[in-house]
Order: sequence, then C-alpha cells, then structure tokens
Amino acid sequence: MKYFRKTILTEPAQERLSLALSEASRLENLLSEILLYAKPQVLQLCELDVNEFIREMLSFISQMQEAVSRQIEFMPASVAVKILADKDKLKQVFINIVRNACEAVSPGDIIKCEINISSQDQICINVCNGGEPIPPEVLSKLTQPFFSTKSSGTGLGLAITKRIVKAHGGELSIQSDTSTGTIVSVQLPMIYLQSL
Repeated sequence: MKYFRKTILTEPAQERLSLALSEASRLENLLSEILLYAKPQVLQLCELDVNEFIREMLSFISQMQEAVSRQIEFMPASVAVKILADKDKLKQVFINIVRNACEAVSPGDIIKCEINISSQDQICINVCNGGEPIPPEVLSKLTQPFFSTKSSGTGLGLAITKRIVKAHGGELSIQSDTSTGTIVSVQLPMIYLQSL
C-alpha cells in the first residue's frame, strides 16, 4: 500500500486510489473480525484477581481515543475475588464494552464499572452509562452477528464478546432504560472469595 501512495498520479486518479486503499483496509478489518468470530474460542486460562484485572484494564482504556474526556469510575468488590480466565480474551471483552459505553455518552459524562458478588459462586461486572436508552427492538439484536448501530461498525464486536463470555462459562446481558441508562453485565464463575 505504501508503494501505491508514492506513485505519481493525477488528482482524480489519486482520489480513486485513496478510496480503493481505504476500502481495502476496511475489508481487511472486516475479514479479520469474521475470522475471529468464526474461530473456536480456545482459552489460555490463568487465575485472575478481578479487582486488579479491571483496574489495570481501565487504566489502559482511559488512554484510548474514545475514553478521552470521559470519566471512568471504578467500584471494586469489597472482597478479594479470583476467577479462572483467559486474560487477553477477557481484556478484549471489557475493552469492547467500555469503548461502546464511552461512545454512547458525551464528553465529561461518567462511565461506571462496578463489581458485585451476585451469588456464592458468581461475580457480576457491570459497565453502566447514562447515554440515550437503547430502543427494545435494537437491544434484542445487539449481540447478533453483523448487526450494528454504527455506520462504520462490522456488527461483530458484541457477538465476539458474547462468545468469549460464554466460553468462560459466563453470561452477557444488556439492559437499557431512561431511569438507569444502559448496563452491560458480565457474569462469571468465581473460584475464590476472601475478605480484604
């Protein structure tokens, strides 16, 4: 592609070339997402401290373009909680969820990430934003492959996210209304719980 950019062309030809290279890049991204979605989820499991993992992940996300000028508040669990998980794949899950939350709100708005113990053997990580509520007819389709509300979206982000969560023995759920905003919940099995 760099070779083509150096080619001396007339302005209309340069514009067509630029468009073709842009489309090639878009298709390359789409293909890699399709392959990622189609590939079986093979997990490299390790023990993760959930509070520590989410804190590190949010620190990374706060540097991303979508998160700039958004406030991300973290409410850790009041106890030490460990899960068995694929750290990289779980990071991908929460980057996607928090990035979506950041895109749904205006600069200066707050994204909340909270960890709750939902039962004796389950932990729930909620990402909440106060953006415009998602209409029910859209909400029911959000995790379907190739459904997107974004003009440049592939519609595979949340579909891949859901598959990764399921591979971990967990559940992904999304609720949205005017009183609470949008809450994306990831429920995962715990292996360890201890008071701090």
